Amino acid sequence: MKTFTKKRINLESLIIVAGGDIELDALKKMLLPVLAEIKHGKRTTTPYFDANKNAKELIVHKESEQAYIYFGAPFYMKSGDPETYKAKVASFILGESGFGSRLMEEIRVKRGLAYSSYSRTSVGKSSSSFTGHLQTKNENLDEAKKLVGEEIKRFVDQGATEEELAQAKRFLLGSEPLRNETLSQRLSRAFFEYYGGFELGYSKKQLEKIEKLSLEDLNSFIKQHDEITALSFSVVTKREKP
Repeated sequence: MKTFTKKRINLESLIIVAGGDIELDALKKMLLPVLAEIKHGKRTTTPYFDANKNAKELIVHKESEQAYIYFGAPFYMKSGDPETYKAKVASFILGESGFGSRLMEEIRVKRGLAYSSYSRTSVGKSSSSFTGHLQTKNENLDEAKKLVGEEIKRFVDQGATEEELAQAKRFLLGSEPLRNETLSQRLSRAFFEYYGGFELGYSKKQLEKIEKLSLEDLNSFIKQHDEITALSFSVVTKREKP
């Protein structure tokens, strides 16, 4: 631990996020005694790891009344990419919006194969991925798992509909401002904009891009990311009786 902290914690790697009813000079004066305890060093770079593109399946048998299905795939986009707003909309439509999302509608609402179904894309500086999960009756495991793969493949091939895009815009444009009301929320937003490689204020510009996003551009983006069809599965289910 001492070796790790000595190597990683230094002034060159430090990011300070602060806000409130205070002038910058006063803040600096308050911080100096604390910063004096931290030594200079070499700024560390964050390595990047791609998710495994080789689809695999792991099944764990437990005495469970339900089957728990977790799935994941690569998502080739890094933090700071100017098209992250398209990923946000596509992810919302496919599986991040709960009821109304493509996976929830097809798997639960239409077929009753799962109690819940969810997916999301995660774009970061060290890794990016597409992940999701659902739970269903043990006897529905194979059918539900198959449907997940088919629905994601259909989404990539055919894209979203005009109504799905309109619904996504209504929600994202309406809810995002509510996540920026408190000082803590604004500071958190500013930090992640800076840390993610975006200019400060990018979140507001992202909403403007979402508002102008056309169905043609969105579906072109979705089709380009067919890597999310390379699904790996991790399943917890009850062992079948011989």
